[in-house]
Amino acid sequence: MIEGVAATPTAMNLAVAQGTYLRGMKLALAQPDRRYGGVRIEDDGLVDRMMLANSDPPKPPPSMVNRPVDRPTDPPEVDAPNIPRFIPIADFAQLADRVAQQNRADEHWDDKTQRQAKSIANLFVKFMVQDQRILDLSLLRQEHVGKFVDFLRFDIYKHYGKSARDEQLTIEQLREKGRSVAQAKRGISGGTINRYATFLGQIFDHATARGVKSLEAIDLTKLRAKSRSKNKRARDERRKLPIDSAKAIFQTPPFINCAGWDDLGKWGEQGAAQIFHCALYFVPILIYYTGARREELCGAMADDIIFDREGCRPYIHIAANEQRRIKNAQSKRNIPIHPELIRLGFLDYVGKIKALGYKLLFPDLYSPSSRSPLGNRFYKLFKPILTAAKITEEGLGAHAVRHLFGAQLKKKLLTKEDRADLLGHGGDSETSERYCEPHELDTLFEFIMKLEVITSHIESRDVNLIPWVEKKEVAPFSQPSRAKR
Repeated sequence: MIEGVAATPTAMNLAVAQGTYLRGMKLALAQPDRRYGGVRIEDDGLVDRMMLANSDPPKPPPSMVNRPVDRPTDPPEVDAPNIPRFIPIADFAQLADRVAQQNRADEHWDDKTQRQAKSIANLFVKFMVQDQRILDLSLLRQEHVGKFVDFLRFDIYKHYGKSARDEQLTIEQLREKGRSVAQAKRGISGGTINRYATFLGQIFDHATARGVKSLEAIDLTKLRAKSRSKNKRARDERRKLPIDSAKAIFQTPPFINCAGWDDLGKWGEQGAAQIFHCALYFVPILIYYTGARREELCGAMADDIIFDREGCRPYIHIAANEQRRIKNAQSKRNIPIHPELIRLGFLDYVGKIKALGYKLLFPDLYSPSSRSPLGNRFYKLFKPILTAAKITEEGLGAHAVRHLFGAQLKKKLLTKEDRADLLGHGGDSETSERYCEPHELDTLFEFIMKLEVITSHIESRDVNLIPWVEKKEVAPFSQPSRAKR
């Protein structure tokens, strides 16, 4: 039983398994009717007749032989009580695999969503075994699932899952990790909890449809996080980045003079003007002048930059690719490239990346030993730049630059449909969504030209790639041992 749930044979786990085994024996021994197929009826006078027969003289055989009576070979059927069969809790992970395969086949889930669903299922099994001591899926109840959601909401580290090592930790180690950080860094967000509840709900439905009737009574909707308050507007949920703060970002070392390719956030020697064309240099500029999402840019392919079509303005084609997905259907769009990006050598950079044979637009973000979104690597580099620009408030980051893009266009009196075409938002009505065609590139180009140019102080330079990118070497931050595993 312990091997079945991939648990460690500690004293506690052995005690839990033994208790479950003994309870099963008790149930079996308490049901002899079910075990032997019916009650056996013995003849109380059989022994007395046998004793008397030994003292009686032999009798002649009767002239008439009694007709043989057909006796059923099978015992009489009795109604046995309905005892739930034992279902190892580890089977829940197998059910999750089946749900993932089914959604994959139906083209509902991509690889990332499948990994997320399997990850939360594995954590769920670990919690039930190690914390609630539930080894039988049939014994799972509402209270146990409620305690799991409370664990996610209050105890676990806020960024659980971003490190591959998290899945190797026990429940108590995860609690200890949560206790080691500030209260603000504990507990998964409400939106993530709801996504996990959706995953678990699909697995429960899949199991119920295949005979695990005990899960029907569990109601996951009551455990979901509440939606946004009606008294709070969506636009007020994120802090706004002032235009002066955005300008301060482009006054930092990566855009003026950095110490080196491995120290982009520090100032270089006085009088020098060293910069490296990479994700940290181009992505913030791209977000400001295109309004694209961080991951849409960090996970873009070099072929997504279209600049060699005759009679067509250069533009960025945003769509799902082999590296990353997009947020929704309306996220698929084309955004014209601002002339300031061309001045700063973006198209020359794309040409050089293609000439080296790279598929990714920003290969400096990629590591073969990591499955994390490329935007995570970018943010790790970008965070010190925000601090250097004195942008330290929670929520003011790359996404705040995107919000600034939309806010500027709104001040220029662009309609929400016009802004949606650039930002990749859907309409909020039948008229704006179904009957509104996306604008042509020339029209969108007129829109982005309304943006204030805040990078005019940055000098245009010849393309200077990071050395290991130019040599097509593996990223120095890669961990080969993890990739091998």
